[in-house]
Amino acid sequence: MKRACIAAKTKGAHVAQPLSRVTLLLRERKDELLREWTSRLRKDPKIPQACELDDEDLRDYTPKLLDDLIDSLTQRAQPGTPGGASGQEIGSSESAKLHASHRLAQRYTLAEELRELGALRAAIVDLCERERVPLGGEEAQLVHSALDEAMVTAAVEMERASSAELRRDVVLRELFIAILGHDLRNPLSAIRFAAASLLKREDVAGVVARLVQRIAASNERALRMVEEMLDLTRIRCHDGLPLEPKPVDVHAICRQVIMEFESSHPEYTIRLDAQGDGHGVWDPGRIGQLMSNLIGNAVDYSPPEEPVQVKLHGQERIVVLEVNNRGIPIPPDLLPVIFDPFRRGEQQHEDLRRSKGLGLGLFIAKAIACAHGGSIHVTSALDEGTTLRVVLPRSS
Repeated sequence: MKRACIAAKTKGAHVAQPLSRVTLLLRERKDELLREWTSRLRKDPKIPQACELDDEDLRDYTPKLLDDLIDSLTQRAQPGTPGGASGQEIGSSESAKLHASHRLAQRYTLAEELRELGALRAAIVDLCERERVPLGGEEAQLVHSALDEAMVTAAVEMERASSAELRRDVVLRELFIAILGHDLRNPLSAIRFAAASLLKREDVAGVVARLVQRIAASNERALRMVEEMLDLTRIRCHDGLPLEPKPVDVHAICRQVIMEFESSHPEYTIRLDAQGDGHGVWDPGRIGQLMSNLIGNAVDYSPPEEPVQVKLHGQERIVVLEVNNRGIPIPPDLLPVIFDPFRRGEQQHEDLRRSKGLGLGLFIAKAIACAHGGSIHVTSALDEGTTLRVVLPRSS
């Protein structure tokens, strides 16, 4: 009777299965495996950061990754129990994410981190081969998928951290530019006022007057650079330029801009061909800035003997502005990036390299056109020169 009871108790019980040789090997030789792995890292010339870390920092969360792998292999060998974590779950665990973020903080590159994980895979495979323990089937699949996923996790975490750091750097740079530009305007405005006052004095003449005029011209150029830096910050921080649109006549704005250029560049000829209705709803200050940037660009890269052609054509719903110069054409490889910030065309003749700006003029011109719902394009050829064409809807 007693034997029958014992049999009844054990009939439905699950008998523990012996662990696989791979599981036992990884469990019993885990410390040896980690020592072999760290030794390989320190000997790898393509992972120079490994030599600067002590053993604890070098191992980091790798022992936890191995523990998770061994636990999963162990659970898969026990009938009636959950099958353990998958390779993807192990490789994307919090430990794997922390390991990747720590490596980035230790100035690892992604390539170095991937070499580390590759070295761990090689150490496991070599250990099994030395001990003549076959690594195959579901066990091999679990080991390789866990390490493959750890590599993906490292790439994702490092990219995320790098992107966040890059965004912080961009914000700090643009904040610095905004503060610097704002603070520079006050002393530059004071210089402008002082130079204008001196030029009005009757006792300022000859060499002194020419020096003051040079100071005034240089100051105006510095003020334009400051405004360009501030506009760059506004565009990038606010995804565009703020506008104050009102009914205006672009013909009148264009004539005013050309008159200012003719007074400051008397050696150049600027011809205006204005046709059709020039009235619309735009920000007059920004439209004047757009025209000034385009005409200024044409003057910078045009020979003095060649006139700059400015055309305004008012159509039913749009106004088209074209500015053409007969300077050396823009190389084809620069055309796709000519509106990028800090881009400047390189002329072949030194006497045509007169632009002393920051390379923001066309970038800001495009931002102004886009802020008004318009567009800007460039064409450049030896026989036709370079033409910048702006299309503006009458109501932005």
